[in-house]
Amino acid sequence: MVDQTTWRYLESLPEVDTARLPAGTLFWANNRLYQVVETGTGGYHKAREWRKSEATDVALVPGSLLSRRLPLVRRGRVLPTYKSRRELMRDDQPSCFIFPTEALALDAASLDVALIVSAGAYVRLQSHEPAFVATDGAHIYRYYYFRRSSSGRLTDLSALRARPLPFKPLPHTEGPLYWRLLPHWTEADTLADKTREMSLPEMPGDDDTLPHITLPDAER
Repeated sequence: MVDQTTWRYLESLPEVDTARLPAGTLFWANNRLYQVVETGTGGYHKAREWRKSEATDVALVPGSLLSRRLPLVRRGRVLPTYKSRRELMRDDQPSCFIFPTEALALDAASLDVALIVSAGAYVRLQSHEPAFVATDGAHIYRYYYFRRSSSGRLTDLSALRARPLPFKPLPHTEGPLYWRLLPHWTEADTLADKTREMSLPEMPGDDDTLPHITLPDAER
C-alpha cells in the first residue's frame, strides 16, 4: 500500500517506455522496484526486481521473443541519479541517517550507491560500528546507522554522542524520498518512540548536533 507522500513522489518521476532504458537503470512499475539487467539485440531487453533473483525477470520490448515467456513491463517511472558520489554528502561532510533496522539501512545504502552514475562507490560495514557506509575506499560519503541488528539485538549508538561530530545524524524519514520505495521501508521507529522520554538532558553549551536521536539503555 503506497501512502500519499510516496504517491506524490512517484507522480513527480518521469514515466517512460522501459524499452528505451539503458542497463543499470532503476525504475518503478507495478508497485515494484526494477533494474534493467540486459539490453541485447533483437529485443532481448529485460529487467529484474532490484536485488532479487532472476525468477522476477520481466521483458521490456513488446512483441519480442523474450516477452513471450516473461511478463511484459511497458512503462516505468525512472528514479533520479547522482552524477557524483559527493552528492550523498551534506555541506561537504558525510551525511548520516539513523534507521530502525539493519535490513533497511543496508537497502538504503545499496540503493544510494546503485544510483551513482560513476563507478567506484560501494557499501561496507563501518569498522565495529552498527553502521554501513557508502564509500570509495578513501572517502566516506554517507553513514547508515541502525538501532536493531538483523539478529534482533539492540545496537550501541553511544558513539553518536561524541562531540564534536563531523556530521549531523538525522532520522531515516528525513532522507531521500526514493527510500520509501524500498521493500523494508517503514516510517515507524518504535525504539525511538519508546525512549523519547529517556533522552539525556541538554548540558550548558551543547549544540543541536543530536536533536532527533534518543538512545535506550542498551544503546548508551
